[in-house]
Amino acid sequence: MTTALLNLPNRETIQRRYMCSYNAPNMLFPPQELMALGGIVKSWKTGTAHLIDAIAENISIEQSIQRLKKINPDLIVTLSGFECFEEDMNAFAEIKKALPHSKTILFGHYASLFAKEILNHFDFDFIILDEPDLKFSSLYDALEGKIHLSEVQGVAYKDSTGIKIQTGEDRIRHPEELPMPAYELLQADKYFEPFLSGPFGLIQSARGCPYSCNYCVKSFGQKLTYRTSDQIISEIIFLKEKFGIRSLRFIDDTFTVSPRRVMEVCQKMIDHQLNIEWTCLSRTDTLREEMLPLMKRAGCKRIYFGVESGSPKVLKYLDKEMDVQQSLQNLKSCKQHGIETLGFFLVGAPVETDEDFEMSVNYAIDADLDYVVVSAIIPYPGTPFFETLKEEIDFSILPYKNEWRDQSLTLRAKEREKEFYRRYYFRQRYMKNSLGRISRHPVDFIKNSAKLASFMLKGRAMQKRNDYM
Repeated sequence: MTTALLNLPNRETIQRRYMCSYNAPNMLFPPQELMALGGIVKSWKTGTAHLIDAIAENISIEQSIQRLKKINPDLIVTLSGFECFEEDMNAFAEIKKALPHSKTILFGHYASLFAKEILNHFDFDFIILDEPDLKFSSLYDALEGKIHLSEVQGVAYKDSTGIKIQTGEDRIRHPEELPMPAYELLQADKYFEPFLSGPFGLIQSARGCPYSCNYCVKSFGQKLTYRTSDQIISEIIFLKEKFGIRSLRFIDDTFTVSPRRVMEVCQKMIDHQLNIEWTCLSRTDTLREEMLPLMKRAGCKRIYFGVESGSPKVLKYLDKEMDVQQSLQNLKSCKQHGIETLGFFLVGAPVETDEDFEMSVNYAIDADLDYVVVSAIIPYPGTPFFETLKEEIDFSILPYKNEWRDQSLTLRAKEREKEFYRRYYFRQRYMKNSLGRISRHPVDFIKNSAKLASFMLKGRAMQKRNDYM
């Protein structure tokens, strides 16, 4: 069979992942989960796989359909987003109408939660529930006639008797047994991260997150599963040889959760003389002093931290209880070892007061972060945060709506986003410290500053996640 992996078109630079989607106009990542399914086709099956990344290629729904007709795929596979969910569903329905003989396969967090509602509303063929790789492999075999469809676990579909929800094991216990994602399908020059050298690549070395933050959608769940350090090194070598990448992101929810593993990976990167700069996601309380010099030697350029708030009260409310002072010290340790720091902050939690907001701004300034990303907190279905507050949330999946019933919460959060950015970035000290960055990356700096300024000047915005660096 021929499989088309489709990153759906959108007017904005949408980053779609299973755990989130967001508009980040100054960065663009490869669609890693689609690449993973492409690896299944390329390594385990006898068919062919094609990628259409409509976001990276900046093509419309009409152009996407034309490309698909040229491929004439047996299967069209796509990942749904969050705030763009309804747009994604309508676009995928239009594609199904234009290519009625192709089987359409959908996966994603919302697709898993609301499979019955989606199948009642749209004529999609299959929805894969939760972690998709092995379920996609079984579904592929069923569509080739090798097994019966009733044997496939973790899928939803319609037949003559109605909607079938075939549950199965949610998680893959041994991700190290999965094939390498089909990176060869990418156009690597399309992807980038601010203030990093290109070409740029992406690697997921672990799935899941063991922490209990109540607002967070995790990459397939709380149980952490790892791929081997040798696999990681092999993938980096492949990306260097195939695309000449000079930078990459470890896209794990929390790359530093296991200090021993981080040090093992870093030592192998040094031993193989990979000479590549990289970034990762972290929590401040997972850092150990002995990790940082090794990470720096291995090429770590920047660490992204989910700080969320400088207020212990807000952190406790979010089930992210960390020692604020120790967290601050760990961020400063990164700076001392020459590693850039970015802090993600959430504003607008129902318990957040003006004093709590001040604590967050002051925390960011005291930490001397290189960058901040500020977002209004959004309650997503499937999280404890949403379940606790669902009577206060106006939510529907189709048409898509997810907002506070008390609109003053939304407006206050949006104003705090802008105020946080203004007070952090437009300081004399920050501007002075940024002179070196401006000289090294003048084009990036001008573009990113213009996009942030455009956001700051906008009036009231709908509740959606926007990430600016």
